[in-house]
Amino acid sequence: MDLRFPIGAGDADRATDIFERILENAGNGTHHIVINVVIDEKHQALTNLAFTQDDASLHISAYEALKFCRLLATGLSGLCGGITMRTISAETESVRGWKITDGDPIPLNRAEVFTAYCYNPNTGEIIAPESGVQYEDAPVIHF
Repeated sequence: MDLRFPIGAGDADRATDIFERILENAGNGTHHIVINVVIDEKHQALTNLAFTQDDASLHISAYEALKFCRLLATGLSGLCGGITMRTISAETESVRGWKITDGDPIPLNRAEVFTAYCYNPNTGEIIAPESGVQYEDAPVIHF
């Protein structure tokens, strides 16, 4: 079954701008970003992207970045979903996140990220946080 992903006028450009802001705010380290977009009651789309950057360079798959931006543009068209970014650097391992509400990526604070990672939506149970992981406030990435 094929699904149609709605993308509004300007959403692709906006997705590119937001993706650039994610990269600007990521910092040095190895990063893993996951985006989930709810298409309708029965369908969700998910993709992930890994990249490494430091002060001098960015190592990223252009194809995977394009897939990420395409799904981000779909989410920005008025749908809901979420984005999480795990960062591993020499000093720390951290997680940040954004909820996509009405097509806008809203930053989560560290308590909201902690709750999202320590809650099992299938069982409703609280699960233990990962040892050594810092849950951080996400930066503003929308315009």
